[in-house]
Amino acid sequence: MKIGIVTGEFPPLAGGVGAFTWELAKALTTQGHEIHVMTGRGARPSPDPTQKHKAGEPFTLPFAQLYPVIHRWRWPSVAKIADWALRYDFDVVNIQYQAAAYNMNSAAINLLPWRLHHITRTVVTFHDLRVPYLFPKAGRLRRTAVSFMARQAHGVIATNPEDYQSLVSLRSRSVVQIPIGSNIQAREVDPAEITAVRRELGLVEGDCLLGYFGFLHTSKGADVLLRALASLPTNVHLVFIGGRTGSSDEANNQAFFARLDGLIADLQLAERVHWTGFVPEHHVSAYLKAVDLMVMPYRDGVSLRRGTLMAALAHGRALVTTQPAAPIPELVPGENVWFVPVDDSAALAQAVQVLLTEPAQRARLETAAARLAGQFTWDKIAARTATFFQQLQTVP
Repeated sequence: MKIGIVTGEFPPLAGGVGAFTWELAKALTTQGHEIHVMTGRGARPSPDPTQKHKAGEPFTLPFAQLYPVIHRWRWPSVAKIADWALRYDFDVVNIQYQAAAYNMNSAAINLLPWRLHHITRTVVTFHDLRVPYLFPKAGRLRRTAVSFMARQAHGVIATNPEDYQSLVSLRSRSVVQIPIGSNIQAREVDPAEITAVRRELGLVEGDCLLGYFGFLHTSKGADVLLRALASLPTNVHLVFIGGRTGSSDEANNQAFFARLDGLIADLQLAERVHWTGFVPEHHVSAYLKAVDLMVMPYRDGVSLRRGTLMAALAHGRALVTTQPAAPIPELVPGENVWFVPVDDSAALAQAVQVLLTEPAQRARLETAAARLAGQFTWDKIAARTATFFQQLQTVP
């Protein structure tokens, strides 16, 4: 198939939606599909002095044709995407949707399935169902923008069970749940590398290391984790792995980070909290493998839409996280994950203390997590996605 993908984020822009699109495009290409990606200007590759690039022409990636041409995701961008779809005659256009990825003060992107309805098949992948800001006092219009988009598309993909149920209530057919995968490829890490990472963080023998992976956002509960850390023994340290904020919703994320700084000072945790900053993908694996326990206390509950969860599973890490908003059959508490209540720093500290003193239980969680990760590989995700696209070709 010839597949067009529209995304508000794409590397080098940092963000989960962009990382997802990158991995999905690679996997679809490996399976024989032709991929074209339309995105914002911030995703333009660094210029190659050995090659000339003509204005208006796509950038050729090893796995896709890239069109980083959208300045602002407003009404003119919809017309530009429609012209693009007509020019290349796609079998399907897949819109990767998360409101924050489009910095939304306009509902233009929500109208794209309607605009393309008689041009090509459209599928919207909903990374979450959070409503866009649009403008002050937009009220119910925000929810209407999301539901209209879901109804106008030929098909929709949910990444998690709770969103799937909501989408089924909006439309009775052509809804499927396909999970995301880890955007960090797990690799074998030599024990000497793990020792070097822990030494680099200033840890000594007998210290325990907790890990938090991903951008800082109020929904991810890093402040709850800091309060839990303050009640744990002083030999327990915490490392924040990765960059602090992504390219989307940067102002709000920066404000949250500033509050965390103040909390670290108030709780006198500066000597026990460590930051890696942005690190190359291969080195992320070293940090993930160097921690004794991953702790991800999502404020809205753990969800299969979380790329950070998938990275922890892919690396076979024992994980303490928050109870999901809706049951997730794949996550079995005490078997492949450890649940605590949302927003409960005391319960979080207690769970961490239990697992740090029970290495056999941590080992069982690690083995089961790695086994579960086999369900979320990119080849399986791409195959299911392509099958859904193909099924829609016969839907009136």
